[in-house]
Amino acid sequence: MKFRTENITPPPIVKLAEAAKKYAGSQDFIDLGQGLPGHIPPKPILSSLGEKLLHPVTHQYTPDQGHLELREELSLYLRRHSNYDVDPQAEVTVTAGGNNAFSGAVLTLLGPGENILVPEPFYFNQIMAIQLAGGTAKPVEVDEHFQPRTDSIRNAIDDKTKAVLLVSPNNPTGAVYQQKLVDEIVDICLENELFLLSDEAYARLVFEGSNHYSPRTRRDAEDHVIVLGSFSKDFGISGWRVGYIVGSPPFMKEFLKVQDTVTICAPTASQLLALEILKEGAEFVDDELMRLEKLRELAYIRAQEIDRFEIIRTKGTFYLFPRVKSCNDSRNLVIDMLDEIKVLTLPGRVFGPNGEGHIRISVGPLTPEAVDEAFDRMARYFS
Repeated sequence: MKFRTENITPPPIVKLAEAAKKYAGSQDFIDLGQGLPGHIPPKPILSSLGEKLLHPVTHQYTPDQGHLELREELSLYLRRHSNYDVDPQAEVTVTAGGNNAFSGAVLTLLGPGENILVPEPFYFNQIMAIQLAGGTAKPVEVDEHFQPRTDSIRNAIDDKTKAVLLVSPNNPTGAVYQQKLVDEIVDICLENELFLLSDEAYARLVFEGSNHYSPRTRRDAEDHVIVLGSFSKDFGISGWRVGYIVGSPPFMKEFLKVQDTVTICAPTASQLLALEILKEGAEFVDDELMRLEKLRELAYIRAQEIDRFEIIRTKGTFYLFPRVKSCNDSRNLVIDMLDEIKVLTLPGRVFGPNGEGHIRISVGPLTPEAVDEAFDRMARYFS
């Protein structure tokens, strides 16, 4: 039997999770692999769902676009935190997570054999989505600070190019793209009649005086820019699967064909939780940002103590992406670290060939004590 998906890159997390299973129950095991934050919404927000679960409407579909009240609150939130306006009736759809938003956008845009330009290192799930749609992910280079190179983008454009993808703040590197650079890339897209897919799943997770800049703020580019967002990282509800997509009314009309076919709507109870988070002001995120700021600082200090790490300090997310000197096979390195010191990281190779020699370290859900212990073990291992 043949399957259409046989040539699509399998999810690397599955194999690594399988390898880590034998250690997962151990108190000695430290997971630096999965990209999770360390917080959940406050109890009053979670408790507010209790009564709503008794209402029959909570167990029914919502409109394909999602609850209108949620879209209205989301529009206000985006105006406050991302500095752009969006029409809740025609320009935003609630999705079952950020990946659902991205895969739906790709299915809406890509024809057979068309390509999307993707800065490398990249987020592997997005490559899978492009392949599933019958398209090609065409890698473009980044500079020594993991910022996309505009000359590489220009040189990669061909008659099959449909869009450019930006992920900022970035997974896996943590890079926050500079406003001037993003504007240059917007201009390239306008010149070449391309869409710009802006993945902003980590929009609030910026540090050290850095600011997230959304290309959607460019009023002249609203027909070209598609924003992909998520409640998973900023608000700590990854298991509830809530995301969103922002685009022009003509794009949204086409996107809803995919939405209705694939998911119909995001889970109703999840939408109600997202609504409560936004109505309560989501101030709890500020406390989490302070916690993560301290955790990142500790992790960078400890990483710089390991001679075999070459570390570029970036200003977003809870990821570190050090290059390990003399490492030619990051997969084998990660498995060996797991077996020797019971610390799980992700091999840089899964983020593209240019990620080889790196490992991704995620400190989001850890305590300072766990971060210290993890780096103590890595220091011994690499000595």
